[in-house]
Amino acid sequence: MTTEILQQPKLGISRWLLLGASSVVLCLSYLMAIFTPFPLAIATVLYGRMRGYSLMLAGLLLCVALGASGVLDYTLASSYFLLSFFAVVISETMLRSWKPVRSLVATGIVFLVLFAGGLTSYVKAEKKTIMEIATIEVSKVITKLEEAKKAGTFQQDLSDLGLARPAGEIAQEILRTIPGYLVMGVFFILWVNTYLVLKGRRLLQPAVTHEFDENHLLSFKVPFAGAYVVAISLAMAVWGNQLIPVWGEVIGMLLLQTIGVFYFFQGFGVTLNFLNHFQILGFLRTIFVMGVVFFIPWMVAVLGIFDTWFDFNNKFKKKVSN
Repeated sequence: MTTEILQQPKLGISRWLLLGASSVVLCLSYLMAIFTPFPLAIATVLYGRMRGYSLMLAGLLLCVALGASGVLDYTLASSYFLLSFFAVVISETMLRSWKPVRSLVATGIVFLVLFAGGLTSYVKAEKKTIMEIATIEVSKVITKLEEAKKAGTFQQDLSDLGLARPAGEIAQEILRTIPGYLVMGVFFILWVNTYLVLKGRRLLQPAVTHEFDENHLLSFKVPFAGAYVVAISLAMAVWGNQLIPVWGEVIGMLLLQTIGVFYFFQGFGVTLNFLNHFQILGFLRTIFVMGVVFFIPWMVAVLGIFDTWFDFNNKFKKKVSN
């Protein structure tokens, strides 16, 4: 691993405002929105809680103002609020020297439980089943797209988007797939931003000794019992409907995606250690990492599973010592 460090930053007001502005821009950029907590958390670490949290509040108020003016949708403010919550937890993890892995796992679980509780309360208040609510919402979206198509503001064919089907069928497919992506998304956002803040803090505060750095995340290993969870999840994903009609396979796939995201983290650590061992750095390293993460993440997760038995990182250390 390279020992290069950055120069101690000058904590001026312009840099502080730039971090706040970049968080709003990231939140607006769809795919890059997952990195929104990073500038907010690193600002809190560098400038302290008062300035860091006031920056989050200012960004939220800006998003609300953009929604009220009609420039952007109010969903931007909701997204910024949720991502700021992650930024607060990551900031406190750094400032209080909590164990990063334990903190992100606990935060993810709490967030998912709160989300499930809120969704349950909403469904009960509507006095409809979640399937009925999902079908109504899908119907609204399809109707808006058809109206936009007639008005000429939307050109793509609904069949190309997979929406030329009954709304109930689409709603059922969404309910079967969304939970898994939600779980993976929450833990991925927490992990990647925690990693970036840990690394950024180490590089930007070279004179300060910290108990934890990004290597703590890269050395993460799923307990051996996780292999049994994978086996059970695979079995349910294939034959689950024979045990639990309709939803058995969905539950199996959800369990597989949940444990799979943690094996992805373990495999990612192995991947970076592999690159470090062979001194693959710079642009080539960036392209390799981005290609693996975005195009074959399942292979990284499989690598993490095999690492349970083969301990690849230990083998790299032995080769270096020899």
